[in-house]
Amino acid sequence: MTLFLADRFSAERASLVTRRVFACRLIGTAALTTTFGFTAGRAVADDRAIFGNVRKRRPVAGATFGEGTRLLLLHDKVFRNDVLWTRNGGQLQVAMIDGSTLSLGENAKVVLNDSLSSNTGSSFLHILGGAFCFNSGKAEQPAAPPKIETPFATLSLRGTEVFGGRFDKSYGIFVSKGEVEVRNDAGAITLNAGRGTSLTTRNVPPTQPEVWSDAKVKRARALAGE
Repeated sequence: MTLFLADRFSAERASLVTRRVFACRLIGTAALTTTFGFTAGRAVADDRAIFGNVRKRRPVAGATFGEGTRLLLLHDKVFRNDVLWTRNGGQLQVAMIDGSTLSLGENAKVVLNDSLSSNTGSSFLHILGGAFCFNSGKAEQPAAPPKIETPFATLSLRGTEVFGGRFDKSYGIFVSKGEVEVRNDAGAITLNAGRGTSLTTRNVPPTQPEVWSDAKVKRARALAGE
């Protein structure tokens, strides 16, 4: 009789522990959803074109499409028309299947409009906020220079690695390699490798190209999660 009661007590205790663990998991998931406004877990594959996969990330980083928002984990895929984003302290680096690479610093937001290799001259990336670094690799089509839309100017690329983001009280653009035309409503300049410009609004022309110091370039790369 004593052995029977002991076995019954052990079974009930194990069941209670199991229920507590399950409840904690539910609470944790609910808290994550309530706090950040997205659901945890990997995205369900859909019929949109795959543009690349996550090569590096620091939490919190994710993607939104329509009304669906998901966390991004290492090796997760990103798709056409995804809005990629990061939060405080977050970073994200995506290796595109066309050979290009996109890096984002914290509190960044960018729309993947198109693939660089299939782009016809329109803006394939739309930067909505935060610092970024884009390396085109060998994916550009020379006949139609691809464009990146930023809050302060449109960038036309030629064999390019380019940084953009808030920097020293203005919006900075810096070219590590290749060539970039920086154009807004007030004018345009061309940046060659090693030079950058600053912008304040779309109605004020970019400053004339200037050489950025190694220290300034290092700070810019850090802002973009490089």
